[in-house]
Amino acid sequence: MPPGTPYHGLIPPFPIRVDQFGAVPQLDAAPPALHLLSHTHSDHIVGLSAKSFASQIICSADAKEMLLKHEVYGARALVDAELRAEVRVGRTFGHLKVPPVVRDGRVEYAGSRDLLKTLPLNTPTRIELSASQKITLTLIDANHCPGAVMFLVEGPDSAVLHTGDFRAEPWFLDDMRRNPFLQRYLAPMFPAPATPGSAPLFKTLDTIYLDTACMLSDKEVPTKADGTRDLVELMALLPPTTIFFINAWTWGYEEILRAVARAFHSQIHVDRYKHTVFSRLADPFLRSLVTLDASQTRFHACERFNRCSYADAEGVVYINPVTMGKPKWAEYRAQTESRLRAAQPVTVLVNQRSDHALSIAYTNCSSSHSRATRLSLSSAPSSRSSGPSA
Repeated sequence: MPPGTPYHGLIPPFPIRVDQFGAVPQLDAAPPALHLLSHTHSDHIVGLSAKSFASQIICSADAKEMLLKHEVYGARALVDAELRAEVRVGRTFGHLKVPPVVRDGRVEYAGSRDLLKTLPLNTPTRIELSASQKITLTLIDANHCPGAVMFLVEGPDSAVLHTGDFRAEPWFLDDMRRNPFLQRYLAPMFPAPATPGSAPLFKTLDTIYLDTACMLSDKEVPTKADGTRDLVELMALLPPTTIFFINAWTWGYEEILRAVARAFHSQIHVDRYKHTVFSRLADPFLRSLVTLDASQTRFHACERFNRCSYADAEGVVYINPVTMGKPKWAEYRAQTESRLRAAQPVTVLVNQRSDHALSIAYTNCSSSHSRATRLSLSSAPSSRSSGPSA
């Protein structure tokens, strides 16, 4: 999602639009009463850079910070080369939050605005869409990248779950199954007739808007934990003076950074832009493991088109995330370990990476827009994957 999503991002019966911010193609369609942003990958923020956009958006706190600090490569390259003095000039979405101006000690609010409203996770919030329509909105972690969430939208007579992009690993499905705000929509584990006269305990999701990026793939991939564990074990076979460059070119590689920091008890050097974003996120460990001092570590995840001198030297081992099925990954790992133990040169390591995976079953649903009865979460899922999201 969102390319190809039905209704151009609208989620009937609610006048809400998710992850699409340009003009609604149907000329007779009423403008959305509310916009939702699931996360900040480039295919989910199309239309937001338009200075004419003036509607309220609800997102997570991390997504807001990432959006407001967003800089395209060309803009951040000018700052890093000291050809542009002010960072904020190159921030793509700065027009979404315009602070008041202080002049002669007075605060002037004319022209100021903040279109990005944040909600905490797992906190049902009442929102008025119009004088006659109110909803309850709950944000739920999506296990995709920092700030990524699902949206549970509940009205008096209907309910919709919009997953955004998500990765349905076993632990994640366990979390969903235990989420108190989803439990009333879960299908019973064992079908049995209802007790006569008992109050209804379960409710029905009218629609699930589902990330089906990997729906038709038959590729079973390792979990994030298995992939990162294999990576650091291979890295540990190289000499302890080896310098590594981690090609973390988009948001979603944070598990690799965490795994490397834990395994080698070391911070990771990042560029100014990544450091600005990471230092604003809610995750304290992620904030603590990055550094701007390239001389203090042999692990680098700086700008790939403008690497620091340490990461651009001879002998650097590059770590490139890829998507492999389990058999191919096991073969790659065995061959690479054999080469490393034989002291053969290795200049590139790959890390199993996939931010979309589908292991979720649901009644009468088979596409990105699906009518559903009750949500059914598999207890022993396989992990399936598509290519990386930008």
